[in-house]
Formats: sequence, structure tokens, C-alpha cells
Amino acid sequence: MRSNKTLKSVAAGENAFVVAVAAGFRARTRLESLGIIPGVEVDVLANSRGPMLVSVGEGRVMVERGIAEKVLVA
Repeated sequence: MRSNKTLKSVAAGENAFVVAVAAGFRARTRLESLGIIPGVEVDVLANSRGPMLVSVGEGRVMVERGIAEKVLVA
């Protein structure tokens, strides 16, 4: 299953499942430390200017827009 939709394109108030992370080692490591890994569900709380605010599990994290563009979701 291939997805062209990225986390950056998910509107505030919507949720998505992480399918894959198409990023280099540093970005992947950063996302893993935030809990954003394939198979996890994320809820987008804010997606306007600047970093995105997403809910992962019980936590809320900020994700830079450039990195959010590398997270493929369904």
C-alpha cells in the first residue's frame, strides 16, 4: 500500500494512521522519539503556520512542517 498523503496535509481536527516515514536517519530518530512511528494513530490539533501540534497516545507534540511532510499517512 502506497500513500501520497503526508501528515502536513491533514487538517486540524482530523486523525490519520502513520504508514511510513520517508526521511533520513536524524528525522526518523526525532519522529521515533516523539512516538510517531508506522502503525500509530495521530490526531492533528493545530495545522496552520509554524510547527504542527499533534496528539500521539496520551501526549501532545510539536512537529516541524518540513518533517511532517516526510510522514506518509492514510
